Amino acid sequence: MSLEINNEDLETWRAKVAEYGNRVWESHNLAELKIFLSNLQQTILNSKINDDLKLAVNLKRFPNLGQFLADLCNSNDIVLNSEIYDLVMRCVLLWSVKNPTNAFEEKSTSWARTQIRKTVSYYKQEDPCSTLAHTVGCNPDQYNSESCNKISKEISVKLQDLPPYTWDNIAGMMLPCRSMSCEALRALSLRCVPLLKVPGSHHIIESLLACHASDSTMEPLHPGFLNVVIESQCNAYSDGQCSIELSYHCQTALWNRYLPALEREVISLVKTLIKRQPWLSREHAVTLINSRFLPLACLENPTIYVAVDNILQAFVENTQGSPDVLRIMDYFSQALLQCSNDHTAQKKSSSICHMYPLQYRSLVNLLLISSQGLPTQSCCLHLRHIDNILDEITNNFSQHQMNQQEMYDLWLILIKWPTWYYKAIEMILIADWNQKIPGLELICWFNYPLHSEKHDCLKKIMTSLGGSLRQLVKQSNFLMTDLKDAVLLANQNADCSHVMNVIQPMCQMFVMYSKEGCKVLQHIVGLALQKKGDANVTQQLQFLVDAVELMYHLNGYNKSIPSSHIIVKQLQDLKKTCLDNILSAGDRDRTLLRWQTDQILQSCGFAERCLQKWSVNK
Repeated sequence: MSLEINNEDLETWRAKVAEYGNRVWESHNLAELKIFLSNLQQTILNSKINDDLKLAVNLKRFPNLGQFLADLCNSNDIVLNSEIYDLVMRCVLLWSVKNPTNAFEEKSTSWARTQIRKTVSYYKQEDPCSTLAHTVGCNPDQYNSESCNKISKEISVKLQDLPPYTWDNIAGMMLPCRSMSCEALRALSLRCVPLLKVPGSHHIIESLLACHASDSTMEPLHPGFLNVVIESQCNAYSDGQCSIELSYHCQTALWNRYLPALEREVISLVKTLIKRQPWLSREHAVTLINSRFLPLACLENPTIYVAVDNILQAFVENTQGSPDVLRIMDYFSQALLQCSNDHTAQKKSSSICHMYPLQYRSLVNLLLISSQGLPTQSCCLHLRHIDNILDEITNNFSQHQMNQQEMYDLWLILIKWPTWYYKAIEMILIADWNQKIPGLELICWFNYPLHSEKHDCLKKIMTSLGGSLRQLVKQSNFLMTDLKDAVLLANQNADCSHVMNVIQPMCQMFVMYSKEGCKVLQHIVGLALQKKGDANVTQQLQFLVDAVELMYHLNGYNKSIPSSHIIVKQLQDLKKTCLDNILSAGDRDRTLLRWQTDQILQSCGFAERCLQKWSVNK
């Protein structure tokens, strides 16, 4: 079913086309343009107007339609896309009249035929190299491709022949840098733009990125060249492929010298993890982040790490600490730590601790220690050590020895490495604590970094709630009303509105450790998500998968879960119900349900393996 198009829609797309010009179109924008052109064609065809008046009325209705179609005909990407080109030509032909009866129709028809001739000639014009190609025994396409490759390699060789070291007046020493005049580099990079669409163009990109201007501090490479390179990488995270494959050193050189390229890289990653693959598991998300070697580049180049960190902090500030953004910061930190562990033996990367100010390094060292495999008593001691450091910082703040910016910087460190925060929540349920919960200062800081006056209130709530849940988790049979009353009582205090940030992971831990938690899963999930009724099947499945992944992140496979066989059965039943719902839904709902559950179902296999191994450990 097509949608009615108005002039405002047309103007929006006309602006988009003008903005793109002859740049490379992204695949999702081409898909949207295809839908728009189809709707535009139907809107014009379905207009209930006399055929004699239709041309004039539609032109009055869409005064800039001719300019819009002409811009499309001038775009190489549009002309080379057969499906969109077909739609453009159909729209152009609507302005052509078989037998024009007046000057207006003649002018309109002449314009339409001009657009058709211009675009058809793009394909039909004789290749100037065809005669020479046939002479040497190959077709014109092969000849053009080979010629472009040879030109690229020749330019790369000549650039590499430049002196590899240049005297730097500021540093007062020779630095590894090939230099040319700014004007020469700009002109050369602009002339190389057409070569970037030829396979094997990465050689010339690497060579140009290794060159710097000898007479200017401005970026010497032409923006047109850099933008084509950036656009070629825009689908790296979402589609797993790029139109130009760059080596790690080439990517690092691009990120080091051109900040918009690094910004585009981080934005593409955030967009993929929030919009396109929002239910990606922790394990798969970390693998995705490391696939582009951005964490390795951060470890080897502190300037790149600072820039990436500032971009992610901007996301946190602009979204007011959105859970999705905090989750991405957690994933990126885990990818950074995994990359550091993989490359430390090869001495390719510096210590993560050295990336932080000196006064925070003792805390960062504690946060970086893995909790997997540590006994409960050791975890409690570790958390108390973290609490002591945070307690000292709180006292310094009360004595005006720290300002709010320093407090905020410390909170950013905590949200980047939240493993021990979740471990503190786990200890509430399973550790033997008498008066003070281990990690309580960490929980307070995580939720109220700039409001230390609320810490005492949150501590009382956590002590009361923790005592109630610790008793319930040990019971073979418990009443759901007892759990509900304990959670609602904790959530009643208006001064501690962030207490739900603790309750949701605590409910996930409760389901994992309680023998009867899975039997009332829909009620517990509804309680954790603050829903008035019970949670639906998709929410229950997502909650259970997240709970297993969190448990694995904190403990690895070295854990014994008494009710693991019950949780496996519940997981399989929920998965089957989800699949049944997809099959029984209508076409439109089925697509939506499949998109919602696809990533969750992919994570179920990993969750089942974890549960089976935990079951063996009993």
